[in-house]
Amino acid sequence: MENYTTFLGLYKPESTESTESIEIDSKLAENFETIDSKIGIALSDGITTFENLNERLKMYENRFEYLDERNVMDYGAKGDGVTDDTQAFHDAMAEGGYLIKVPAGVFRVSGLLVPSNTMLVGAGKKRTIIKLLDDTPVGHSVLTNSDHTNGNENIYIGHLTLDWNKDTRPAGWKIPKGPTSSCLLFANVDYSFVEHVFAKNAGLHGFDATSPNYNRHGEHDDPTFYQPGGCNFVTFSYCEATGSGDDNFTCHFGKHTTFSHCLSYHPMGLNDGSSNTNCFEIDDGSQDVMVDSCIAIGGVRGFEIKAHDYAPAAKRVQLVNCRAYENAISFCIRHIGHHTASDPQSASAHDVQLANCIAYNPKPSDLYKGAGPNALQISGYDGVNVVNFHAICDDSSINYKGNSVVSVYYKGRLINLKNITIRGFKTADNDLYIVGGDNSVGKVMVDGVTLIDSAEKGVVFGSGMYESVVSNVWGQRSPKNNSGTVGIFSVDPDLNVSNCDFSGYETDFKIGGVVTPYFLFKHKGSGVIGSRDSHATGNNNFVAGSVRSRATGAAQSSVIASYNTINPNSDSVALGWASGSTPSSSNRKIEFHAKDGTIKASGSIKSSQTFSDYAEYFESLSGEKIPTGTLVTLEGDKIRPAKKGDFMLGVISETAGVILGESSFHWSGRYLKNDFGGYIYEKQKDANGQIVMAPMENPDYKPDKNYASREERDEWNVVGLVGQVYVRCDSTVEAGDFIQAHNDGMATKAESPKQGWQAMRVIKEFDKSKGYGVALVFIR
Repeated sequence: MENYTTFLGLYKPESTESTESIEIDSKLAENFETIDSKIGIALSDGITTFENLNERLKMYENRFEYLDERNVMDYGAKGDGVTDDTQAFHDAMAEGGYLIKVPAGVFRVSGLLVPSNTMLVGAGKKRTIIKLLDDTPVGHSVLTNSDHTNGNENIYIGHLTLDWNKDTRPAGWKIPKGPTSSCLLFANVDYSFVEHVFAKNAGLHGFDATSPNYNRHGEHDDPTFYQPGGCNFVTFSYCEATGSGDDNFTCHFGKHTTFSHCLSYHPMGLNDGSSNTNCFEIDDGSQDVMVDSCIAIGGVRGFEIKAHDYAPAAKRVQLVNCRAYENAISFCIRHIGHHTASDPQSASAHDVQLANCIAYNPKPSDLYKGAGPNALQISGYDGVNVVNFHAICDDSSINYKGNSVVSVYYKGRLINLKNITIRGFKTADNDLYIVGGDNSVGKVMVDGVTLIDSAEKGVVFGSGMYESVVSNVWGQRSPKNNSGTVGIFSVDPDLNVSNCDFSGYETDFKIGGVVTPYFLFKHKGSGVIGSRDSHATGNNNFVAGSVRSRATGAAQSSVIASYNTINPNSDSVALGWASGSTPSSSNRKIEFHAKDGTIKASGSIKSSQTFSDYAEYFESLSGEKIPTGTLVTLEGDKIRPAKKGDFMLGVISETAGVILGESSFHWSGRYLKNDFGGYIYEKQKDANGQIVMAPMENPDYKPDKNYASREERDEWNVVGLVGQVYVRCDSTVEAGDFIQAHNDGMATKAESPKQGWQAMRVIKEFDKSKGYGVALVFIR
């Protein structure tokens, strides 16, 4: 695979005199912050690139009319690569308030101290070079602000190269502690802008926005203390860095730092295999950081969001549209010292977003032995959202054996991984590994994962991860050499999985260490919520609030609030319970059938109200409503009030606990029936395209016609047939009497009862003005 440095034509660290480069983008940052907020001149119209540098500088001049223009050559600078030009720069900058022009050339300095309200503008990146003298103390930076204690503001550095000149250092040199030894170091700086600056061969950092003391010791050496004096609203735009002894770009203990359209490649470390030297590192105590459209090549970590154990973690960090090429670990989010079960949980490691980022060919690095190769690692943080992330490998020479492409581990928790694509990591152990065990807190949501010709195991969950959720996973491998491959693997049997599908894997699912012999959870719309050791295998099937339960019907099969229960029927809801450990369909206790409206129950059905009879709907002969309490008889298939000597069918009732024949939802003749009143069935396709047997619809049925249920129509009356019913009676009826019909359905005392209907008690005595009394009668 061609080296990306060579491919892009970038500066090679081993060649310290190169003046060739590329521009990453032809457009500079727009709408940047006010250079001098006290004066209040807002730079809102942006800056654009000009082919002629004089035109560009004239534009700067017009925009900063309040700054007097000075040329460093007028103050004695030579720019010949030999002369010490330090004093000339300081004389030109004075106490600030000047736009300092620096023409093409190599300006040797012992370190520049830039005051507030200063613009330092070169003739072009790699044309204007400011380089440390060979004998400069190693603690100096090429350029820093003049007052770390009280702070500076409104500094602009642009269009030049800063060379720390690392190659001339004597053997055994060491970087002192603290913010030192960098190409550009801002400490306690506000509202400042750096653009089109190239930093190379830094002793420590290429670019650093920090506080005066970030290596803390003593009373504040703890992970809750924020070091004062950090930078605020500092932006690095279209900058380039390489060859740093530690990180090319970094920030500490500040707020609102922005890295935009910057290129970082091949930080060099100490060449002893122990250097955590990164392309971009958002470090201790940083807050509200934006990294936008940046590229990282060849570091130990391309992009790292982290903190040491003695400092609060970087938080509220956004990485957007970033690309990492050939780093040992492409993207890393961690808080050191807050990882294992015995470590305290971090109080600050939270709220990080990665959006639209790409990890390409992560590969081992000699800079830091044992790191990677990995595309993404998350540990010790919560509230991390990773959206639209691609991990891609097309270099078959890289060995990923023993590694996971993406992993959440070491107290990584409350993580959302959405729309993840992993391609080509054929030698990796796992594509996506949610590590469990004692060092895990859990609760990880994985949604929308595409795996293409990649690792031996697709999505893996360690022990104790039953509170995690995985859905919408699609994996494809070549069926060749698929021995031992698994789509989804979980140590525990408790995992919320839905809508997953695999092709070319030897085993699609291995849940709880057991190979599942059928396509678990692959069906459209299936889901398991709030359940343990449960699954759904049909289309649109569902298990909720259950243990050791299964929904296995072809479609629309559900199990809720159950234990050891299998529902094998489509279009139904089952509830059940049974002791033991073997789920069974025989453990169902209640079942609701949606297709035909049937309810089945193995126990009693109890009503909590005082309704006391069993009834059916009958149509009246007159087509009118019959008063409650009236004894009725049949005439054909209709009813009328019973007369003396009539057979008594029942009583018009308002107290029925069970009512049949209501035809609540549609016309009673909607479906065709056979000679004995049963449905006539036919083959039909359901919503999932499956062939099912369903009732045949009557061609006379008009679905667009409004339908009034029998309850809403006067001609249909509820007739109590069995049980305790309130009956209209005359003055002859007393408690214990048997009754018979008299005129207009009125009950009277029967001298020789034929039906055995007996008055239990008289509720209301006969009232002549009303024309009736009321007796509670038991009918059968």
